[in-house]
Amino acid sequence: MKKRSFNYHALIGENNPLLRFPELKEAAIDEFAARKYADASLNDILRKAGMSKGSFYHHFGDKFGLYLAMMDILVQKKLSFFYPLMRENFSTDDFFGMLKKMMQATAEFMMSDERMHHISNKLMEEDDEFRNRLFGFFGFDYYKSFSEWVYQAVQSGQIDSSYPPGFVVKLIEILFANIDKFVTGVPGNLLETAIQVIDVIQYGITGNPPASDNYQNRTDNRQTKGKG
Repeated sequence: MKKRSFNYHALIGENNPLLRFPELKEAAIDEFAARKYADASLNDILRKAGMSKGSFYHHFGDKFGLYLAMMDILVQKKLSFFYPLMRENFSTDDFFGMLKKMMQATAEFMMSDERMHHISNKLMEEDDEFRNRLFGFFGFDYYKSFSEWVYQAVQSGQIDSSYPPGFVVKLIEILFANIDKFVTGVPGNLLETAIQVIDVIQYGITGNPPASDNYQNRTDNRQTKGKG
C-alpha cells in the first residue's frame, strides 16, 4: 500500500494542530530541549502526552512533522523578541551596539522559557541539510542572515579582518547560546551579564585594543597565510 503524502505546510500558522494538544506540546518541548532531533524519542513523547500513535500520525505525519509544528511555535515566540531588531534591518552602522540589543533580546527570550532556549541551541548543532529543510518551511534563515551581517561588519572595518568571518560567527553563536553559564547570583543579572559579554567581544579582557609588536606580528602572519 502506497504511503499517503503529508502536507507539512498545514502544521504552520494559526491552524497549527499542536496548539490543540497542550499535553503533546509540553512533552515535545521537554524532549527536544533535552536531546537533539535524532536522539529524541517519539515514543516517550507520546507516552507522556497520553496520545495514541494513530491520532498522532493523522495530525502530524511523523516525528519531523511534530518537530516542525513545535518549531513554528518557538519561532513565533522568539521573533516576538527580535521583531524590533529585524525592523532595523540589522544595521551595520553600529555592529556592537546592535549586537548588545540582540544579546538582550536573547537573554529576555531565555528568561521567558529556558526550554525553548535549549531547543534553539540544539538546532545550531544539527547538520546543514536538516536545518535547510526546516527553515525552508519558514522562508527565513536567522543563522544565514546573521552570518551575512557579520561579513558586512568585517567589510565595513568594525571587525578585524585578520579573523575569519566564519570564526567570528561561530564565536558569537557559542557565547549567545551559553550566556546563562556566565551568570552569577540572581537570574536578574542575566541582562547585565549579556552586555558585559559583548564588551569583552569588542574590547577583549584588557579593555584596550592590543598594540604590541607581538600582536602585530601575529596579525601580519594571519594575513600572509590567508593570501597563500
